[in-house]
Amino acid sequence: MGRAMALLAALLMNILIPIAPAMISQAGADSCVGTWTIGIGGGDNVESAFTPYADRVITYSSVAPVSAIDELDLLFWSHRAECPGDHIRLIGHSQGAAIVHAWITAHPNAANANAILLADPKRAPGPGGGGVSATPGNSLVGYPLAGVDDWFGNVPVLTVCNHDDPICDASATWRGYAEGAHLRYDFDVNDYGNWDSGVWYR
Repeated sequence: MGRAMALLAALLMNILIPIAPAMISQAGADSCVGTWTIGIGGGDNVESAFTPYADRVITYSSVAPVSAIDELDLLFWSHRAECPGDHIRLIGHSQGAAIVHAWITAHPNAANANAILLADPKRAPGPGGGGVSATPGNSLVGYPLAGVDDWFGNVPVLTVCNHDDPICDASATWRGYAEGAHLRYDFDVNDYGNWDSGVWYR
């Protein structure tokens, strides 16, 4: 009887051990949904404006933006590995837009992906002025927030800037910021196309 029980236990272990890691992996895996979204708001955001719309929301400390880039990198490539057919959308607002911007600049050939940048401090001039990251002395803040550019390579990127928002147009006055221009954006990623690109300056 004892030998039979030991044999049965060994048999069960041989069956269950290969299954268990697969079950754990499935439990922690992202769902392959066709289109999958990562949202990043401004710094120190516990609850993000993207929470109702994004599959994953990155929170971070505004004094450690590189940590958000690292998390974005991990989420993007792990989801790509798990769901190679999914289109991945990245959407960011304010400092979050700068983080997405810097990540795209570093990955200009990321396939089957797009980005929406709302109130991007790193927005290149035209129309209007460049983002606040173009102001003199901004280079002191360092990577990834310093400097403006539009080096997006093959990734479709849509930049949305309100003309009275000094964060994405440093030529605007801070009165617009005080009057809510910086928050007057559509945060629902589903209202943008997966292949939209260019600048919406309103």
